[in-house]
Amino acid sequence: MLEVHDLHVDHGKISAVRGLSLSVEAGEIVAIVGANGAGKSSTLNALAGIIRSTRGSIRYDGREMAGRPARSYIEAGIVQVPEGRMNFRTLTVLENLQAGAYRLGSLLLSHISPEDVLQRFPVLADKLHEPASNLSGGQAQLLAVARGLMAKPSLLLLDEPTLGLSPIAAEDVFELIGTLRSEGLSILIVEQNVRQTLDLADRGYIVEGGRVVQQGSARDLMDDDDLAANYLGMKGVRVPESMQMRVK
Repeated sequence: MLEVHDLHVDHGKISAVRGLSLSVEAGEIVAIVGANGAGKSSTLNALAGIIRSTRGSIRYDGREMAGRPARSYIEAGIVQVPEGRMNFRTLTVLENLQAGAYRLGSLLLSHISPEDVLQRFPVLADKLHEPASNLSGGQAQLLAVARGLMAKPSLLLLDEPTLGLSPIAAEDVFELIGTLRSEGLSILIVEQNVRQTLDLADRGYIVEGGRVVQQGSARDLMDDDDLAANYLGMKGVRVPESMQMRVK
């Protein structure tokens, strides 16, 4: 479905992503984890067409996407829910949802009904005509995901979906992600909550310095003694048992 090979992303003179390769198959949840500054968000932004890669291949359903405008990624079925939610705070919940329907190609957004999406998010249905600024953090994140689903994606890119959320709100988001996968949606997720993310994912990539340093099934990664060392950037340092990530 998605095949990324030798991806490079530069921000001026800074190399954020250096030869990264990964894949996502249909119906999978694939996680990218790593420390802050590892290149995770830059990778997602390149895969959504928000920033252009310096070189490398991004193939989606057999079509080369690298170098195309962001609009082409959305039209192909790749939709990103960005870090920080990025809702339009002065617009109503309904207007935010309608804005997410860009892929449908209608210029008359007021005629687009979000009813199918709202069945999944009843808390938003009760707040349709309120400004997005009135939502709690958890509700705002659900709105961001709902807005992405309005474009009917086949691959959803999630960048730190539980950032800043309470444990209860984070659990709701993880439950939603699992439900979306069970319905056949492919998901590539960047998330700091490593244990819960890998517990949910099928496969994972550990990224450090813009490169993949470890990959495999989520279960194998959680059982690997080197995972914490790679994730925390502590290679060559013995990691205390209290810091090792294990499946409970």
